[in-house]
Amino acid sequence: MRKELEKKEMFKLYFWTLSYFKPFILLTLLYVICGGTMIWGELMIPRRMGYLIDRVVPLKQLSLLINQIFILCGIVVVILIAKSIFNLLEQIISNKIIKNQQTDLMEKLQKLGFSYYEKVPTGEILSIFENAVNETQQTYTFLFPQFIYCLAQFVVPSIILISSEPIFFFAAMVGNIIYVFLNRTANKKIQYYLGIETKAAQVSQRSLYDAIEATTELKTMGSKDWIINKTIGDFNEFRVARMWSIFWRHFRYTTVGLTLTISIVLFYYYGLGLVQSGGLLIGELVGYSFLMGLVSRGFSVFFYIIPAQYNALNYAKYLYEFLNLKPDVVEDDNDLEVQIDNFDIEFKNVSFSYKDKQPIINDISFKIPFGKKTAIVGESGSGKSTILKLIGRFYDVTDGEILMGGYDIKKLKLKSLRKSFGYVFQDTYLFNMSIKDNIKLGKLDATEDEIIEAAKRASAHQFIMDTEEGYDTILGERGVRLSGGQKQRISIARMILKEPQIILLDEATSALDNVTEAAIKKSIDELSANKTVVAVAHRLSTIREYDSIIVLEAGKIAEHGTYESLMDKKGLFYGMVMRGAANEV
Repeated sequence: MRKELEKKEMFKLYFWTLSYFKPFILLTLLYVICGGTMIWGELMIPRRMGYLIDRVVPLKQLSLLINQIFILCGIVVVILIAKSIFNLLEQIISNKIIKNQQTDLMEKLQKLGFSYYEKVPTGEILSIFENAVNETQQTYTFLFPQFIYCLAQFVVPSIILISSEPIFFFAAMVGNIIYVFLNRTANKKIQYYLGIETKAAQVSQRSLYDAIEATTELKTMGSKDWIINKTIGDFNEFRVARMWSIFWRHFRYTTVGLTLTISIVLFYYYGLGLVQSGGLLIGELVGYSFLMGLVSRGFSVFFYIIPAQYNALNYAKYLYEFLNLKPDVVEDDNDLEVQIDNFDIEFKNVSFSYKDKQPIINDISFKIPFGKKTAIVGESGSGKSTILKLIGRFYDVTDGEILMGGYDIKKLKLKSLRKSFGYVFQDTYLFNMSIKDNIKLGKLDATEDEIIEAAKRASAHQFIMDTEEGYDTILGERGVRLSGGQKQRISIARMILKEPQIILLDEATSALDNVTEAAIKKSIDELSANKTVVAVAHRLSTIREYDSIIVLEAGKIAEHGTYESLMDKKGLFYGMVMRGAANEV
């Protein structure tokens, strides 16, 4: 039963992989016509050669000989033209398919929610985009085109041989049957080692990524030898599996020559007997030898493609599973396209948990009026950052609803919803490009003056000008050339450039010194005039002037009020302030 299920899965994957040909059906049809023209030419050559040897050469007429040579040359030219167009179309179609497949992968990558990236290592994702994509693409660049071509190359000459001289066909098939028999073991071994190779490729890719990304931590912990041994060990498992899969593939190649020799001996043993008895002309024998060569070549390549395609499907499985992952947030086609302007934010009996685990947010209700500043504080793990992610609909609530301007945010277009947000995370990601281009992500059509103004308002202009190339300085991977505080100021400059309706700050000034934090606080205050601000507070002293403070405890609202009212209450918030726990909440 298990084997049958694997076959069903294989055919399902294969038809899914081939579905990428659908948008290019006309080009594919032209491609098939060119392939058919090539096969027609390959079949005409044996016939013309037989005619030349048996009918033209005995007449010893130079004009007839030259005429037949021109015909043969014409056939060869037609084959060459058809093959050139065939190869060009193969590249055009495969490139278009690969582009569509990569687009699908990138769109899926953007649709997946935070939970996917929290669970799946980056190295594993990279392995999907590199190893799985590259191996699967062989289906479009070689395997499927050659599968069709070799199938026709085998079937058509076989029909001709069977209808005229069946013994020649059986002579060819004796070698082919021996080839299949010898390669049963080889194909099983190839499939076995390719399965190990596929998994080992992912593991080794993940280990290499960890070795690169965690260099500093590994050095400080003295774990250099451990990561070297682990990474080399993972790559060694991949190399050993690949070595054996290549060995068995070469074994299969060597059997081609052996089995072809057997077929040739049988062919000429029977064929020369027919010639001697007068049952066959020399030219006809030469023509049949061409046809037998086409049958054997088509058959052997056909059976080479099968295990190679099986390998590609092993990798295609990862792409298929990735593309069929269900995102945390699914946007409906009939979602509302609403201009978000002057909207209140309201939580109504909201609960949230990850996959039926214990709730992180548990039945909370509150309202954030438009144009007001609200702070969210609490101990680590109380659900502060989760609330911001729920507002931005990076997750969907488990129970209850979040309203914006009276609309359930699940019914609003994600694009228009997130266009209205300016989000500054605690951990800032910067791209390996110039400072100017990193800031420009907040507004792609921003002018240079707008970029500089945003940097000044984020207190970033001075340190930018101190770099060797100013705004054109390349930051390196993840902005490695900047400090944590400088990265956050670039992120805040992006948000300032975007000029959003709603500003979400997730401990946005946690990496800044007091002087810089005060300057940025002033900039944010200026930017937030007539805008809604929701901030997870790092330092409690910075939220003294906020209109409202929500104090969370174990996913529930413990206190809610202004700074003064909460301090007068002398409850949980008062205790936080008195303990001086600003850097811990």
